[in-house]
Amino acid sequence: MNKYHLEKKRNRLNRDKDGLWYAAPAPRRKLDKADLCRYASKNTTLNAIEVRAVLDLINEFVPRYLAEGYVIRLGELGSLSLTYGSEGVAQPEDFHPRLMRPARVVFQPSKRLTQEVRNLLSYEAGGIVAEGIAFDSVADYRRWQAGRAGEEP
Repeated sequence: MNKYHLEKKRNRLNRDKDGLWYAAPAPRRKLDKADLCRYASKNTTLNAIEVRAVLDLINEFVPRYLAEGYVIRLGELGSLSLTYGSEGVAQPEDFHPRLMRPARVVFQPSKRLTQEVRNLLSYEAGGIVAEGIAFDSVADYRRWQAGRAGEEP
């Protein structure tokens, strides 16, 4: 179950949508490498240490190959690649690598991964965030609002 909370957001481009409430992912639990290795090795002949060794090896060569311009395909997970840009120049002769913006590593999930996640995904209300305060429910938020206004909740 994926929890969300509601946040009031400003929309400077469209005044009709300014101040509307939008769903956003609630703070998430982290799955660390040890957990990932334990789950990945479950019901296999591999143990968690072997899976960790493979992940460590992948972590060693991925940065080098990305820096060399390769797209790294991770099977049914998707692929990793670099993206970057630069400041513009009027003439090609004016260009210099110092004008490059920092590169970003991009993960592009496979269609299969995206579809499987969507098939498994369900949502659960995780509260509301207003004025930097997290409330467990809309009712709690309304009680807080009423209390601030000096009204009976």
